[in-house]
Amino acid sequence: PPVAAQTIASKLELQGKPKYLEVTDLMARTRNGLMALNIEISNTDNEPREAFWRVKWLDDTGLPVWADEVWKPLTIQGAAKQNLQVTAPTPKATDFRIQFTAKENSKSIF
Repeated sequence: PPVAAQTIASKLELQGKPKYLEVTDLMARTRNGLMALNIEISNTDNEPREAFWRVKWLDDTGLPVWADEVWKPLTIQGAAKQNLQVTAPTPKATDFRIQFTAKENSKSIF
């Protein structure tokens, strides 16, 4: 089932406050015993914007079940949306946090 709009923020770990990019939709489902995510990122600016993202996979107690993923680069064209799809690496992952930072942030780790 789709993650309710009011809970998208609870699944995000923002590294700074993105100026132009936001997660506008998030769906999680189980497919073949693995959690699968569909993440929609929207660019509210007319220029292409860059970001970095990764998923922290957790068990039902909130503990990590997999090593930290590498940060994945992402470029979204101006006034566009992009869908990201990712599948958990293990059936032990029953929860997640999306870690996200944009190049144009009030605070950036890159």
